[in-house]
Amino acid sequence: MRYMTSILAACATLAIAGTAQATTLTNGNVSMGLFDDGGLGSGGVGLALAGTGDAITPGCLCEGWGVAANGVGSYTYGGGNTFNSAVLSDVTASSAKSTVTTGGLKVEHTYSPVSGGTLFRIDIKITNDTGADATDIRYARTLDWDVPPGHFSDDRTSIYGGTPSGPGGKVLHTSLDPFAVPNPMVTRSAYANQNATDVGGDLGGYFIFSFGDLAMGESVEFTTYIGAADSLRALFAAFISVGVEAYSYTRDNDGDWTFGYGFTGLDLPPIGEVPEPAALALFGLGVLGLGAARRRRKA
Repeated sequence: MRYMTSILAACATLAIAGTAQATTLTNGNVSMGLFDDGGLGSGGVGLALAGTGDAITPGCLCEGWGVAANGVGSYTYGGGNTFNSAVLSDVTASSAKSTVTTGGLKVEHTYSPVSGGTLFRIDIKITNDTGADATDIRYARTLDWDVPPGHFSDDRTSIYGGTPSGPGGKVLHTSLDPFAVPNPMVTRSAYANQNATDVGGDLGGYFIFSFGDLAMGESVEFTTYIGAADSLRALFAAFISVGVEAYSYTRDNDGDWTFGYGFTGLDLPPIGEVPEPAALALFGLGVLGLGAARRRRKA
């Protein structure tokens, strides 16, 4: 497993700040464990594909999201959070709603199944309840992909920021590095703001979205889709069907099963085709150091 001082310190702090409750949602062949703060990984289930396994919980639970306003961020990471409160409601076998309050913001994640059994939909609403106008509203999402059976070093990860040259629309920042708390005020260096296809190594996806200012009582909304399928084409058929605009996904060398998440509502054009995997030689040199460092963090 991966252990590093910064992650252990962060998780210890988060555990003190708030320990989440849990439920497990299932849609067809896809299951995920959901904490009351909207993070994944509860009950040892991150994002699992029947017959293949889990692509989030192996190694560290380096997964979470964050929100920021007026230059100050808060977040959930690895099962704990720095929020004021987190409540899970409207729970069924395949749906639930997480409501978080933090720094005067209310953040709602409404999870529901998408027909076809490949994806979950997460409708996200950020409301300014600070009592005054709030500036520089941001949202971050980070996820360490560990696709079975090999996990880690033989995974091949891709990220797309919404335009051919990288981030666009409301996407402020992207990176292949998921190994830090998702504070939306902090960017990362690994493949920062570059689209990348089929990069080998122990990587993930990190996104920061920028929504500008919100007057008191105003809200901003967008949607995340997350899921898995037996093939890259099947996952992207599902992504295309819901109008995904930006995404991260990983597949394993030992098969074509693919895990991923994508976003809509970011003022970007929907994707229209399946990306063509590139040779590792074209991309791998730039992340060999990062991959080696991550592998040293596993026991």
